[in-house]
Amino acid sequence: MLRTRTVALISPSTPFLQAAVTALTFEGHDVVAFEALTEALGAMHNRSFDAVVIDVSARPPRDQRSLANIVRMVGKDRIWIALPLGVSPWASDAEQLGIRHTLGVPLRPAELEEVLTYLQELPASPNSFDSDPTQSRPVHIEDLPNNRYFLAASPAMMRIYENIRLLAQVDAPVLILGESGVGKDVIANLLHKHSRRAAHPFCSVNCAALPPDLLESELFGYEAGAFTGAVKAKPGRFEQADKGTLLLDEIGEMSAPMQAKLLHVLQDGRYSRLGARTVSTADVRVIAATNVNIDSAIADKLFREDLYYRISTFTIQVPPLRERREEIPYLIEEMVKRQAMAFHQDPVYISPRMMSILQEYEWPGNLRELGNAVIRMQVLKGQESSISDIETKVLGKVAKVQSCGKDAPEPEVSVNEMRSIVRNFKDQTESRLIQQALEEARWNRRQAALALRISYRTLLYKIEHYRLKETRVPMHFDVQNSGSSLPA
Repeated sequence: MLRTRTVALISPSTPFLQAAVTALTFEGHDVVAFEALTEALGAMHNRSFDAVVIDVSARPPRDQRSLANIVRMVGKDRIWIALPLGVSPWASDAEQLGIRHTLGVPLRPAELEEVLTYLQELPASPNSFDSDPTQSRPVHIEDLPNNRYFLAASPAMMRIYENIRLLAQVDAPVLILGESGVGKDVIANLLHKHSRRAAHPFCSVNCAALPPDLLESELFGYEAGAFTGAVKAKPGRFEQADKGTLLLDEIGEMSAPMQAKLLHVLQDGRYSRLGARTVSTADVRVIAATNVNIDSAIADKLFREDLYYRISTFTIQVPPLRERREEIPYLIEEMVKRQAMAFHQDPVYISPRMMSILQEYEWPGNLRELGNAVIRMQVLKGQESSISDIETKVLGKVAKVQSCGKDAPEPEVSVNEMRSIVRNFKDQTESRLIQQALEEARWNRRQAALALRISYRTLLYKIEHYRLKETRVPMHFDVQNSGSSLPA
């Protein structure tokens, strides 16, 4: 289904405007032309644009502030810029702001085709109405309290987000499973945010961080004089989260006696403070999370099976970062932006080479480890030494894969040789995937680019770089049995 997009064209050049307007309107897009950045910026306060094409090839006066404001309002991935030949401050400004779509002047048909293809993939502007309202954005970022956020850019995480929106409307218990550092607490926060309990408190308890006695008092509270040092009464988390949500993080580490007490509370919604003679009721939605293999824990008698069924009406399995590598660039971008604000610095530039290394790393610590790497890159201004340990692990893994199956020990490999091994391994894999996509699309390059999620121009470059050639199966005619004759 073709979708109409609203595009802002900014250029003082009549030939440029004519070529771009003709191509875009022919494909059904709405186009609004402006002569200067300031003029377009004024219009953007009153209407939204899905994409912006900027022509500065004639070297107009530098206007970094207006360009930065347009990036902020529209987004750097929605901007194309035609730069002048040679060295220009516009080029450095575009690089600093993260504008990666560039055009040549005069406009070439291949470049216009790339823009048109990208516009069809592009979701509508967040502030505009899309002709296809069911079309979901490829990246979803949602802010949460305490400077936290939820990001989904992979099919698995988008499905989790859709499930969260459904589960948030009911008070059924939810169990969140996943490795350490995948963001289980973020999922719990998001469930609370979209629930009918959002106006009430969200509380959490790390069940692995407290011994059983302290955990009991933390959950249920205590009265004055209940034990030595209890000078005054203190409410527990169940009481503090009244009418809200309580996250029991790392519930798989909870002791057996505490599991029994928790099961009793979840069954009838009643509990007592330590040292109290009265019974209190709990109107709380309980969300549990753990990185423990619950099935194994139940089999080993480390976790009560009846408690498991009580807390797992619905289960959300959060995939590790290595299974959603397509999200890594978006996560890094968001983390860099937030760390730069926290440190009162400009966002650091991550080179394509560094990004490639970061995407190939396994990330055993998941988002927590990625966040630490981003902090190092931000503080060290993007120096490659900030990820030297990650690069060493990536290179070591690839070298190990290359040597797998060989009996004889190999000589030590230098860093340059290992880098060459990485490049060759990556090129071979990329070449094979591109060839496969082209053949599945019957060498329709536009369809192949959509399937690979890369730009049309990038695909053309890759085809030329890897010297890929179209292979067609020759057609044979059986002249004797065809029932028709070929002309002589």
